[in-house]
Amino acid sequence: METHIGLDSQCLSYLIDAASGVLEPTDDLAEQRKALIRIWFYDRGRFYITETVASECASIRNVDRRELHEAFSVNSFWGMPVRDSAKVSARVAELMRKHSKKRDCKILAEAEDLELDILLSYDEAFVRRLAIASQTIKLMKPKEYWDTLGIPQGAKPESVPHPTNPLSQQTWWRV
Repeated sequence: METHIGLDSQCLSYLIDAASGVLEPTDDLAEQRKALIRIWFYDRGRFYITETVASECASIRNVDRRELHEAFSVNSFWGMPVRDSAKVSARVAELMRKHSKKRDCKILAEAEDLELDILLSYDEAFVRRLAIASQTIKLMKPKEYWDTLGIPQGAKPESVPHPTNPLSQQTWWRV
């Protein structure tokens, strides 16, 4: 069964950066970023972005970066429209009692509306405050989700970067 995985804007941007051939991450988010790329290549799940995430990409000020996000998103992710706007708005108001960032609450409410299974985020406060707020979606960090997959060392990925992609010459994303 295919898992429907939602991405917040930070996760989406990192996947796009990685697809452009970034080197092995070594910053504070390195383990989260490696897990996200591994999910992309090893899990059979499908990645989705909500209207709010798509809207955030459309408002990136750097034209080249915005166009890269738009081109990559159109070809690689299922961007889904909200089905019930009134329900999403009501849910956002409910979630804002637990978390003050409206954008985060809207992403979670839209993910619920789309009936996604998982929503991935690096945002510590978002995950901490709203992880148990949804009865239908598991909001978690990429490393947490990766660990649930139980993919053994040396496993063959479900997909690999095209030979022309700089990431194909790197091994840090393999298990």
